[in-house]
Amino acid sequence: MENLKELSHLFVTVFLSSFALVIVVPGITDVTMLALCPGQVECSLAIYLTGLQQAIIGLGTVIAMPVIGNLSDQYGRKALLTLPMTISIIPMGK
Repeated sequence: MENLKELSHLFVTVFLSSFALVIVVPGITDVTMLALCPGQVECSLAIYLTGLQQAIIGLGTVIAMPVIGNLSDQYGRKALLTLPMTISIIPMGK
């Protein structure tokens, strides 16, 4: 239990990063609808593309997590958590 206390800052960081990515998902559908079907109330293509995007993100996560887990055994958790979170900031800066 004491080991978990030492890692609490990492748990909070991972939670906040995941929460920030999940909280914008409903907005992505609206933005995609405005881009693909301006002035329309419904647009099945926008919903389909948003679902496809989220499925690809989920699949990438399923594939990447075991790889990152094995690398974290070699290089440490902190380094392997810092790198993906730093890289995930890049698309938000544009």
